[in-house]
Amino acid sequence: MVAPARLDQMLRSQFPGWGRQAVQHLIARRGVQVNGKLVWLASWQVQNGDRIQIDQPPALKPPPFTAWDEGWLLAADEHLVVVDKPAGLLSEAPPLRPAPNLHSLAQERFGPLTLLHRLDRDTSGVLVLARTAQATRVLGAAWQGQAGAALRVAKEYVAVVAAPNQLQDAGRISARLAPDPRQRQRMVVVPKGGQGAVTRYAIARRDADRQLVLLWPETGRTHQLRVHMALLGAPILGDRLYGDADSAPRLLLHAWRITLPPLEGLEPATFCAPLPGEFVVAGEGL
Repeated sequence: MVAPARLDQMLRSQFPGWGRQAVQHLIARRGVQVNGKLVWLASWQVQNGDRIQIDQPPALKPPPFTAWDEGWLLAADEHLVVVDKPAGLLSEAPPLRPAPNLHSLAQERFGPLTLLHRLDRDTSGVLVLARTAQATRVLGAAWQGQAGAALRVAKEYVAVVAAPNQLQDAGRISARLAPDPRQRQRMVVVPKGGQGAVTRYAIARRDADRQLVLLWPETGRTHQLRVHMALLGAPILGDRLYGDADSAPRLLLHAWRITLPPLEGLEPATFCAPLPGEFVVAGEGL
């Protein structure tokens, strides 16, 4: 006789390639039946002899990132390497412990590189690395806004958010952010202090419960886009810190496009990372 077990734990033990978030999402979207009855509680106790039916198995979790993948490369020249970072891969090594990260893997392929900016581990999309001291200097200044407004780097993200919410068709969010004193990983909105954070947005597509939103951060604060969307009741789907991790198999935030202005010794350029298949709303992407 096998002891009762939670539904999510049973599915993960039987199908280890699915991953925790994928199993949670499968259950939450009512994709599992137990003895012919829809079950949407991960903690449902499965008994010995119960019959489990699954409407559509989730995608297998990606294999560990152990080596550079040439499919990540978007562009490379004597000054820059531009990549499409996959979701789930750190941008750089964490302090005090080794872990797979894009910066290290890219350096194994191209030699010494400077990481000019970062994406959250769960965010995919365009990431730019510098190959020369000149590119590091001029692009670093542009990224920090030190080169003048006309010479700043322009960043465009795409997110899928929950609906209904408080978003207008287009708008601008300005809210100061500071670390959450109760949870180190999170940022919170504060009335004063912290750092100013500004995001412009526009809704590109919508259906009954999801919206595809274009996001243009005017500042570069930690978790800025995620906090700003949650502030207006539009948490990004799959967001484990500011929304519901079980609402999507991954965080549906993608760094879609970066435009570099004309800078000393560097040509202006726009780099775009294709939108992943999960970013479909109302039957279409962008």
